Amino acid sequence: MTFLNPFFLFGLAAASLPVLFHLFARRKSRRVEFSSLRFLQKLEKTSMRAVKIRQILLLIVRTLLIAALVLAFARPALKGYMGSFFGSSHANTSMIFLIDNSASMSRSDERGPLFKQAKDAASAIASVIEDGDDATIIPLASITRGAAYHPMHSRAEVLAAIHNVRLADRPAALSDGMRLASSILSQSHNVNKEVYLLSDDQARNLRNEETGATSATDSNHAAKLFDASTRVFTMRLGHGEHIIGRNLSLDSLQAVTTIFEPGRPIQFEAWIRNTTSDPAQNVVLSLFYNGERVAQQTIANIGGGETQRVSIEGPARGSGIIRVRAELEPDALPFDNSRFAIMTVPLTRRIGIFMDDPKNAQFIKLALEQTLSQNEAQAPFELKVNPTSQLRGLSANQGHYDGIMVGLGPNPLDASDLAGLKQYVQSGNGAAIFPLPGMDIASVNADLSALALPTITRAEGNPNDATHYMSFATLEFANPFFVGMFETTPTNGSQFQGIASPKVFESYDFATNSGLALIKLSNGYPFLVESQLGKGDILLYSIPPTLDFSDFPQKGIFLPLIRRTAAYISSVRAATEERQPENFVTTQPFDVHLPAVSGLQAGANVLVQAPDGTSSRAQVVMAPDGTPELQMDEAPVAGNYTVFRDAEARDPIAAFAVNIQSDESDLRSAPAGVMTKYFAARMANPKPAIIDLSPTDRTLAKTVEQSRYGVELWQSFLWAAIILALIELILAREARSAGGKPEAAPAAS
Repeated sequence: MTFLNPFFLFGLAAASLPVLFHLFARRKSRRVEFSSLRFLQKLEKTSMRAVKIRQILLLIVRTLLIAALVLAFARPALKGYMGSFFGSSHANTSMIFLIDNSASMSRSDERGPLFKQAKDAASAIASVIEDGDDATIIPLASITRGAAYHPMHSRAEVLAAIHNVRLADRPAALSDGMRLASSILSQSHNVNKEVYLLSDDQARNLRNEETGATSATDSNHAAKLFDASTRVFTMRLGHGEHIIGRNLSLDSLQAVTTIFEPGRPIQFEAWIRNTTSDPAQNVVLSLFYNGERVAQQTIANIGGGETQRVSIEGPARGSGIIRVRAELEPDALPFDNSRFAIMTVPLTRRIGIFMDDPKNAQFIKLALEQTLSQNEAQAPFELKVNPTSQLRGLSANQGHYDGIMVGLGPNPLDASDLAGLKQYVQSGNGAAIFPLPGMDIASVNADLSALALPTITRAEGNPNDATHYMSFATLEFANPFFVGMFETTPTNGSQFQGIASPKVFESYDFATNSGLALIKLSNGYPFLVESQLGKGDILLYSIPPTLDFSDFPQKGIFLPLIRRTAAYISSVRAATEERQPENFVTTQPFDVHLPAVSGLQAGANVLVQAPDGTSSRAQVVMAPDGTPELQMDEAPVAGNYTVFRDAEARDPIAAFAVNIQSDESDLRSAPAGVMTKYFAARMANPKPAIIDLSPTDRTLAKTVEQSRYGVELWQSFLWAAIILALIELILAREARSAGGKPEAAPAAS
């Protein structure tokens, strides 16, 4: 038993006062003989015995009354830990509040929002803070790298810190919070050390950050974070996967269209998951460009626990950076209703054409110059025809072209020109290659092999024989190259639906063991092949862009195919840079690649504006490939970010999207036994003190004090003193009614 006010125990000495009064009150009677009383009878022995028993009972009751009063003031408790038996009445305590402010805490149960319940519970517990105590507030989803978390000593300061905790677009970092709590408590000299975890206990929170597996709970392997005097209080909020109302999660958003052009529709693929067991009908998905709704689609039904793939598209209005947001209508969990992406629609595409004879480029040049933008009323392609000898300078001038077209033949490329072309593509750019008439197949095959392209097996056909020709047999309409090229996409690659195939009288047959054939001729060999080289992409045609081998330039398919070729190769670098942000999440550091044309150098400062309106400065560094980039430690808020060249946010140069991890919508709770093992494995005490708190407990402060010091019994002793006082009154009254002073017995004569 522990006494919270042990100094009052010295008052037990007062219990001896009734005994002393009883002893001194007894006086010896004198013997006086009267002749008239000589014949009186002696008092009955039984009457004398009753008087003595009453005196003894009064003595006992009075002694117990004083002892009960003293014990009530000493505040006895059945269990608990104090510094020593004769320590102070209050043992100083260091408290750590681990508050789960992750996105999953935004849901509600019958008691209201879980996050509000957590803050209310923390505030109630903090009310026990007294002079000498300290408390530290750690929001598990907002732990900042390198930030210092200092204990607070004022109750008002602690309550204000709890009030200021906000929900974050990040999962709870339980392991980080535990290590931080351990570090803070290791510097505390207070007698009591307590950790309070207020969370929905998501199973995903136990995942090991390094391996992706569940954290070990074996006490032989887990690091011991807390000493034997530390006590852990846990409060599980919510009911596992239980949610009031419907909840749908937008888990993914990705552009299917790879070529972004003004006025053309851009198709997105979204994955929607029903996280509840009940089916959801008439689900509305909206698509926004720069905050403006451009498309809306209704999904008739999504079954409970089911995931559906949904396609939605909206036209790109204008050019430049487009901030994309897909959004579901509000439901029980607001945080997982949105997904973000970034697109960049170029105003113009700079195409370099490298052919020694400009006549070989005339049809390409004519086709691209006649292609006008629907919105900008100007040519979407800027063209420049160069001799192949300038390929060697591509590595130094690759920022001058978004894509290039190269005529190969009749002679092989110079080694320097071949190296320049190869390096340009490997660094993440796109190129289209056309074989020219009269080339030496053996020598040109060496160039093709160096570029990881299929080699030529033979030249088939005769351009002078107009009666025998080849035509298109199949097109890979599902390939991103063709997405959005036709108003309606055939389901069968051999059904062209009005596409007039050129007559190919002669072509170069490529080996079919490499590359992807986008178009095949009737002889089974590719007409157009796509192949990757490093980070870049190459399109290889089997005929020249002239009338030497076919009537291809005279067919209606020529203009859209050449236009699509130019747009495709000029989108390779942009597609690489734009798709990368889809992997950016709020929990991990990442690198943002800036456009090379921005001209930014290492050490330059740019302004990064977050979706919530806050801004921060960042320093440009150079990536290993020589392009500028930003190294971001974290992104606290999900959404679309903008990078500005100037501090006044007037010159945007790049943008990137950050999303919350989709598994945060996995609301499954860890089994209670698993959580207990998780904490026990990290505590040095072989019998660790892990105490469960109930969110329905309206006397949390009292519960904490009782668990800290034990169940106090002062009220019981006070009631005992009151009852003993009543008994004393009754016995004393009976003694007086019996006659004489109750303390002294009458003497016999």
